[in-house]
Amino acid sequence: MYSVMSPRLVSHPIAEYITRLQYSTRTNIFVLNYTSEKRFLKLLEKAPPIYPWNTHQDPCYVIANPVIGEVGVSLLRVLRTKSEVIALDLQGLVRSVTSSGDVVLTPHSEALDALRLVDVVHADVEEAECLVRGLGETSLQRGLSAITRTSRVVILITRGLGEITVAYGGLVRDVVVDVEYVAREKTGAGDYFLSVYLLHYLASNDLVESVYRAHEDVTEWLIERDRVLHRAPTTQ
Repeated sequence: MYSVMSPRLVSHPIAEYITRLQYSTRTNIFVLNYTSEKRFLKLLEKAPPIYPWNTHQDPCYVIANPVIGEVGVSLLRVLRTKSEVIALDLQGLVRSVTSSGDVVLTPHSEALDALRLVDVVHADVEEAECLVRGLGETSLQRGLSAITRTSRVVILITRGLGEITVAYGGLVRDVVVDVEYVAREKTGAGDYFLSVYLLHYLASNDLVESVYRAHEDVTEWLIERDRVLHRAPTTQ
């Protein structure tokens, strides 16, 4: 894992997986506020961007998962030269921060440039709608069709319960999946979905079947995480 190492992360379990090439006293800290339907973010502290030299050396598969600007187009260009496949989560390329620290979605031309450099992209529906607004397009389907018609990218959009959109080669397809479980806490599910989708896609080369398999994997992961996070305490 290539990231910016911070003293705040030293005692975190993730620290053992970070390649320690770049350090900062700052890291990304958000306040998450959930309503019944939406999640609102406020940024308290922001990490610096990942430098181009803080990347892998040998050819490999890459999952780029920025949350707010750590990975830009210049870094993606570097990664493209030495990566067989790049999967990208769009969220970090369409987020901006207001003067009060609220995180909002803003159409950026850099996000559209990034899609020309990667193979698979994940977004939620609001992020995807923000992306196509950057094209001046109000229809999500027309925007996705235009983007994928002229590039090799596969775009995955998680749309809430029961539906995932796959756009590729100018086609936009809605895939209906079984809703076997509704998790209490969904943070991280999109990241996990992108990772397992990429694994299934590389193994099967089937764009749509990989959606079903990735959804099943994410459901199992959410069930297990909820079990661990919300299990009742033992009594003596």
